[in-house]
This record gives sequence, structure tokens and C-alpha cells, in this order.
Amino acid sequence: MMTNPSTTTYEKYSANAAENYERDFVPVIGTPFARRLIAAARLAPGERVLDVACATGIATRLAAEAVGSRGSVAGLDVNPGMLEVARAAVPAGTAIEWHQGSAEDLPLPDASFDVVLCSLGFMFFPAKVEALREMRRVLVPGGRVLLGTPGPTPPLFVAIDRALTAHVGPGASMFVHAVFSVHDPAEVRELMDTAGFDEVETEIDTVPLRVAPPAEFFWQYVHSTPLAAIVGELDEGARVALEHDVVERCQPFVDGDATVMEPGLLVASGRRPSGDDR
Repeated sequence: MMTNPSTTTYEKYSANAAENYERDFVPVIGTPFARRLIAAARLAPGERVLDVACATGIATRLAAEAVGSRGSVAGLDVNPGMLEVARAAVPAGTAIEWHQGSAEDLPLPDASFDVVLCSLGFMFFPAKVEALREMRRVLVPGGRVLLGTPGPTPPLFVAIDRALTAHVGPGASMFVHAVFSVHDPAEVRELMDTAGFDEVETEIDTVPLRVAPPAEFFWQYVHSTPLAAIVGELDEGARVALEHDVVERCQPFVDGDATVMEPGLLVASGRRPSGDDR
């Protein structure tokens, strides 16, 4: 897919990153990853579930389906814009509580959930052990936590990262590096052990994805993430050059009318010890 040499598709997206995220990212990336995490959690009807770093709430909504009307589900995110979109996306008749707050300081009572989920958010936490300790605190003794993180960096994103570095600078690629920064099972097991979880297990899988053609997918990704502010500082000519470079670098991943990739997914689980009253 080549673009007009004097324009890009940059301007067609909303200035609201959360709306872009829910419309463009969630259906093709967020949902497949969240479904894998929900399947691993084996949620039962009646359980109480907390989704940490819920963004616009795809894992939260899937958890609500799994636990049914006898269960209860809450979503928490630090970004009020994400929560606003999450509230609007809840199907009629589905009861979900929403909380704004940090994963490292959950504004929730001790021992109030049976399960804590975190889909595609844990890698962004600056204080990961503290966040895990907070998750353990809000779990009942014997309750379980499940984390889903992507990585290592798929070749498609290596290509995008190189284009960003070439046209914007190394600062622009830092977000891509952060997204895929937590994928080592041994590292995650150590973090969970340090935070006081028992029965820690990890599993690595791949998630085949078909997304939009390169130019469209690139701008969808940019406008759903903090990259929008950085790339937005470029003038039109620089954005055109960036888009053309992305399209060229991503040609090996084009399959018909889609761009394909198979990112890895690390699912880590653990339990709050049964006798834990800390």
C-alpha cells in the first residue's frame, strides 16, 4: 500500500487516544490477547475479579461474561480518558465498577477479590514488585493473579522501531521497547516470588494477528499510544517521509489486504498463600 507522495493518513484519526485505542487496537490486538489471558484464568461463575491497567476494558468485559451475574468485576486504570471510554463500551445489563488509580497503590480494600488480571499493562509499571504486592494484598488468601505481557519484539515492530528512530529519533522508539520489555519467564517468576506469591507458573504462546495494511496500521498504533504527541511534532513533509519508510520496511509482512505478525505472549500466574495475612 503506497500513499499519495504529498499526504499521509495522519489527520484522519481522532485526537482522543482512548477512542482510537478502543476502535482500532482492541478488536485486532487487545481482544486476542485478552481472550488468551481469560482462558488461562479459568474464571468461574460467582468469582470477584479485578482487572488492573484495564485501559478501555476489553479484559474487564470478557471477565464479566465469564463470572456472570453472580460474580462481580472491577476495572482500574490510571488514565481517566481510558476509563471514560471503558464505561461507554460496557454492554447494557453488564455491571462493572470502574476505579481510577495506580497499580502501585490500589484504592481498594484488602482481600476483596478472588482473581486479579493484568492484560498488556504490567510491562509499563515503574515499580513492578510494589504493584504485585498490591495485587496480592487485594486478593483473598488462595486467590490468584494472572499477567499477560507481549514479547520479544516481533519483526514487524522491529521495522517500525527502525523507521521511528531514523525519522524522529531514539526517543520515539522508547515506547515500542517498553511494550515488549517484559517477556522473560525467569524475570517474571523472580518478581512474583519477591512479591510473595506461591505456585508461580509461566507459559509462553504466540498470538497470530492480522491487522490493517502498513500505513494504516502504523497511524492507528501511533494515535492509540503516547507516540501521537511525539510524531505530532513533525511537519507534513517529515510525516510523509516517515510513512513511506514504514510502508517500505513492512512489505515483508503484507499478506493480501492485511499485515501479519505472531507476537509472543507470556502468561504468568500465582496465588496468594492460603495462610497469608500480611
